[in-house]
Amino acid sequence: MTGNTYRVERASGLLAFLIETFSGQSRTSVKNMLSKGRVLVNGKPCTAFDQPLKPGDRVEVLAKAVSISRAKTADARESVLKAGVGILYEDENYIVADKPSGLLTVSSARGSSAKNPKKEATLYALLNAYVKQEKRGLRKEALMDGRTPDRSTAKVWIVHRIDKGTSGAVVFAKNERAKELLQSRWKELVLEREYIAYVEGRVEKAQGAIQSWLLENPKSLKMMSFQEETRDAELAITHYRVLGFAKVGRNTYTRMAFSLESGRKNQIRVHSADIGHPIAGDEKYGAVSNPVRRLALHASTLVFRDPFSRKVVRTESPMPEVFSRFETI
Repeated sequence: MTGNTYRVERASGLLAFLIETFSGQSRTSVKNMLSKGRVLVNGKPCTAFDQPLKPGDRVEVLAKAVSISRAKTADARESVLKAGVGILYEDENYIVADKPSGLLTVSSARGSSAKNPKKEATLYALLNAYVKQEKRGLRKEALMDGRTPDRSTAKVWIVHRIDKGTSGAVVFAKNERAKELLQSRWKELVLEREYIAYVEGRVEKAQGAIQSWLLENPKSLKMMSFQEETRDAELAITHYRVLGFAKVGRNTYTRMAFSLESGRKNQIRVHSADIGHPIAGDEKYGAVSNPVRRLALHASTLVFRDPFSRKVVRTESPMPEVFSRFETI
């Protein structure tokens, strides 16, 4: 059993209730139940000795193995949060993370060469460690309850990615079937995907679309943009609208919303440069200013229809605090 549940019959403090209930154990042993996170009141973990109880409340005391397992899962989640990653949504099939700027979505094969043996932290690795521990905990609890544990692979699968310098919403699958369904039906199931950026200068046209063929230069690793169909290049279409204007010091910027009809590497960054307004902080594609000491591009909204339940999942990543340096004009 994962634990034992006791019904409160009269008003009491939590510690007093536990001491009475476990009269055969020492006071220190009972206090350890609380400090080690083994006690739940009405289904919620509680460590407060003076937590008031009223008749009808439920007090559950978890088995030591279960409490240790849940603590490890909490620690794994805390590691994700300490890395600056938020979890915007999670269920049995998907997890939508809020990635900070500067963190790779997944390691690059080029980045793990013999010349650069040190592994760089990635969003994938952080989430993978979290779901592995989460699954181990659920298996342990199932075994203790006499249920058949879920033996499926515990890991995350990459559905899509965003650039290292870009922050915001990224969805991962928690099983291979979920990954295949969302990836193969991406255009049908992804209902909204919007990026917010600050680009250099004033964009006078209120809205429009940018189209070109993109091809990566194998030497510089920059994406090259061609206005006509080019061998090996892929068609990329970006829609945009102007949200307003801002300044930092003497420099003027345009706040833009972008949505993608296609999803090519560096697509928004290249297309912003194509119209003469590179994203602030994007030296790679021609920016001459870096007012917020990072790429001023944020994946703000991701809405998709769950292919299993058919429900619409809407996630929104709050704008990075550093973007407040852009003063609206």
